[in-house]
Amino acid sequence: MSTTPIITASGKITSEIYHLDIKQYNMPRSCSIFLLMTPESVVIMDVGTSDDVNSILEFMKNINLPLKKVKYLVPSHHHFDHFGGGWKLWETIRKNNPEIKILTTEKTKRLLQDPNDHINRAKRTFGVYVGIMEPVPDEAYEIVGTDEPIQIPGFEKGFKLIATPGHTSDHVCPTVFNDDITEFVYLSECAGGLLHSQKLITLPSSMPPEFDFNTYIQSLQKIIDLKPLNTGYAHAGVVRGQDGVMQALKENIEYSFYFRDFVKSNFLKQGETRYVVEQFIKREMEKRSDIPYNELYTNYVVAVVYGQLIDLGLKEPK
Repeated sequence: MSTTPIITASGKITSEIYHLDIKQYNMPRSCSIFLLMTPESVVIMDVGTSDDVNSILEFMKNINLPLKKVKYLVPSHHHFDHFGGGWKLWETIRKNNPEIKILTTEKTKRLLQDPNDHINRAKRTFGVYVGIMEPVPDEAYEIVGTDEPIQIPGFEKGFKLIATPGHTSDHVCPTVFNDDITEFVYLSECAGGLLHSQKLITLPSSMPPEFDFNTYIQSLQKIIDLKPLNTGYAHAGVVRGQDGVMQALKENIEYSFYFRDFVKSNFLKQGETRYVVEQFIKREMEKRSDIPYNELYTNYVVAVVYGQLIDLGLKEPK
């Protein structure tokens, strides 16, 4: 019997938090979102791309969760694979609940309302997988500060958007507190990706052009200092139990330094991004993920390698 603290299946992970594998790109374990459910309201943390909205709606229908109960959509950051479908889900839910809001920071709002630069860059790497991003009316947003208590209707525990820049400048981690205990952190991409179902080993999340290594490490240490009991990864799944959570978070700090050195040393050998990508896929990818290889692997590795090269000053952003 497996004793791993990793959970990949959709389901309830605490009394209020539900993990949902949205099967992004029609692939299991490619992207997770999380729902906070109270007797009075529902908070959806990230929504995936515009192509993933139907998966969320189908899930809600299957568990008889009324759309009118959804109070907030909460983006972890502005990237297409996390909140590209925010506009579409908001437009659908508001037909049943005109009061629904996108709960976020001013910075993320600005980036969501003007997504063209991000979408054009993303299409160069991920092509048709990007989906469509559109702005919504300003009144769709409820703007909050980071690291400040947020009142969720029907929810007596604490809820905050913890500022965790590094992956992007606007990245936040929706977090549930029970008095002084950090009960759940939706890490999104502030602690890499977790694509192995049995081993607490991570992958980098150094997406261009905003990735900042030093800020990323500082944000990750900030989450470690909170000592969470449970964490959710956008890519993908859950780690339950403080021991496993801390092991995975600290492993990502260690691996982040290793990956940075790997990229730099291999780039200096040949001066080509392609060479670094080939070496990483050959030497690292198979042992750090037990998801069968697919074409998106290469696109992903190209992106995280390029993000490191920009931050190292070895490449210019396009």
